[in-house]
Amino acid sequence: MEVMSMRGYTHLAFALAVASSIETLQHRNIITLPVAVAGISALMPDIDHPDSMIGRKVKPVSWFINKLPGHRTITHSLDFAVGLCPVVLLSSNFSYWAWMFALGYVSHLLLDSLTLNGIKLSIFRQDSTIGFRLVRTGGVVDTAIFIACLLILSFLITKHA
Repeated sequence: MEVMSMRGYTHLAFALAVASSIETLQHRNIITLPVAVAGISALMPDIDHPDSMIGRKVKPVSWFINKLPGHRTITHSLDFAVGLCPVVLLSSNFSYWAWMFALGYVSHLLLDSLTLNGIKLSIFRQDSTIGFRLVRTGGVVDTAIFIACLLILSFLITKHA
C-alpha cells in the first residue's frame, strides 16, 4: 500500500507561516530562532523515512527507525506527540522555543491528518488511524496549502522588511 502524506516542503512552509504569524501578532521579528525551530520540528515526524527531507540528513537513524516499526508509525502517532511535546516543554522550563517546537511537530500531524492515510491515534494499536482523508500527496490541495503558506510568508516578510 502506498503511503500518502504531505510533501516535506508543505510541512515546512505551513509551520513557518504559522510561527511567523504568531511572531507578527506579538510584534516580534519573524526571522528568529524559534521560527526556525518550528520549521525543523515540522519535519521531525518524517525522520522515520530515509528519503524524507530530514531522513536524508540523518540516514542511519532514519533507516533504523524505518526498519523497526516503519514509516508513519511511532513518530506519526498522536500519543507519541502527546508524550514528546510535554517532555520538551518541561525540560526547557516552558521556554518559547520549546512551544515553537511543539507547534511545528503538531502542525505536521495536523496536515497529515488531512491525507488519505490519516495519522495513528496510538503506537500500541495497528488499526488506530484517524483523520479527514481528503488530500493526496502532491495533489491540488497539497499544492494549494503550500502556495497559500508561501503567500502568507511573503506578505509577512515584506511587511517587516
